[in-house]
Amino acid sequence: MQPAEFAIESTEPSTRLGAGFWVGWAAGMVAAIGAFAGALYLFTQSGSPGGPMVGGVIVIAFTLVLIGIANIPNIVRRNRGFGERMRAPYRRYMWRFLPAMFAYVLLLMAAVSYAKSAEPTGLVAWAVAIAPAIPLLFAIRAIFLLPREEDDEYQRARINSAYAWATGATLMVCTTLGVLDMFDVIPHLELWVIFPMWAIFMGIARCLPLGGAR
Repeated sequence: MQPAEFAIESTEPSTRLGAGFWVGWAAGMVAAIGAFAGALYLFTQSGSPGGPMVGGVIVIAFTLVLIGIANIPNIVRRNRGFGERMRAPYRRYMWRFLPAMFAYVLLLMAAVSYAKSAEPTGLVAWAVAIAPAIPLLFAIRAIFLLPREEDDEYQRARINSAYAWATGATLMVCTTLGVLDMFDVIPHLELWVIFPMWAIFMGIARCLPLGGAR
């Protein structure tokens, strides 16, 4: 028979979420990304006249779903009595990042629609093309302000670790795809996909415990 104190300890909540949880969580992340890719493919192939607005809704909905899935591990830990509500540095980050991303999506859709209909040239074409990148630069600024403003050393280490993992994963994927592209094995990789790719890797890495603990 097990000692009473061991039985009490075994019923206490744990920060370890288990392999089953992480497999299910990863499957949900992959399903969301696959659904987004499929929706965009169908949207671009359908030639829907509704165009920019429909595309914007798809991107914004995907962003919100991905944020929700990425936060599930933290929500589960909080429900078990571990962790805390969103801290001030993260609130500032969200207020900087989300408006910038929404502005990026709206400007991108508007710029694409205008470029197709008006076919601008010269300085106007340059202005239309660069407009979507401006809010994206503010989003990147928000990302790298977060660890600077984080005053908790453990949380700062987790952020920097996630950034490092995301950067490494992005470099590996882009290098591999770039070589395949060079030999015309795969379709050409557009440079604008690098930041969304990095952001997805960062979101995945950010939810994993520092040091590999589950």
